[in-house]
Amino acid sequence: MKVILPLLTTHYSLKNQMNSLSNSHAENTEFSNNESLEPTIDDWDAELNGNSSQTELNLLQSKVIEDEQTESLSTTNQHQEISKLPTIIHIVDGEKGGAGKSFFSRTFIEYCASIGYSITIVDADKSNQDIVNIYPNVKTAFFSDDDKLAKEADTIFDLAFEKSVIVNLPAQVYSKVTNWIKGNNLTELGQEHSITFVKWFICTGGVDSVNFFLQSLSDLGDKMTHVFVRNKGLCDDWKYIEEMPEYSAAESEYKFIVMDFPKFPFWERNTVDRLGSSFTDALAHPDLRAVSKQRVKNFLKNAYAAFAGTGLVQ
Repeated sequence: MKVILPLLTTHYSLKNQMNSLSNSHAENTEFSNNESLEPTIDDWDAELNGNSSQTELNLLQSKVIEDEQTESLSTTNQHQEISKLPTIIHIVDGEKGGAGKSFFSRTFIEYCASIGYSITIVDADKSNQDIVNIYPNVKTAFFSDDDKLAKEADTIFDLAFEKSVIVNLPAQVYSKVTNWIKGNNLTELGQEHSITFVKWFICTGGVDSVNFFLQSLSDLGDKMTHVFVRNKGLCDDWKYIEEMPEYSAAESEYKFIVMDFPKFPFWERNTVDRLGSSFTDALAHPDLRAVSKQRVKNFLKNAYAAFAGTGLVQ
């Protein structure tokens, strides 16, 4: 007891020295952890050797700095995890004009609304921006080979930091979109920010349309999920496509998803297009009578089931 008591006194006097020397640390750091401040055998050895003061001071200073660095890193990591939830850039492609990209996008948008899936809508079709006139708060973007205009497409990626994005592409921009993604390493950059890509490729059933899809798989199939959307409104027999050797080989290599997009009745399709409205608004319009409204409801029911079956939008 005659040895221990002086040592304890010296130890806590050193604590007071530390408080005096490092007021800025002392104001923000609690030194009330009894376990960390209890004297140890090493402390006693240092005390008996006459050099405990400097040793104790160095240890305490190191611990304060280490604790502050650990707390700062932890806070930063927690902030990043909280502020950025995973999002998806849904690209609606098809390359050919008349494949049904805009109509598919409209159905996709309303499916997302029906399940409460928060999205930002981007219309990249400058020649026929019907989506802009139907839905509120639609953003616009376009793809260009001109380096001075390259940033116009970057808006799509920037928007994905807030929520998932649906991009309705125009025809004949395949090379521009592919160069934008590959040239900027966007799939790799997306991984750093929890942003992934899904390409919904609308196919007409023609061989040339399928070949565009196979080209997309070759260029981007290992970087993003592809959905082969069979537009049943344009083709109702896909046996020939399924038997194409190139298609079968790609199916084995890339494991893409196949989705059947149901046919929309001809008269109701023209009426909805003429009204320039969403399906929801069209169902409330007097130009659609009871039977026509039921056909629209049946279409939406089948289309929504097809989207749900992909497991990509939840």
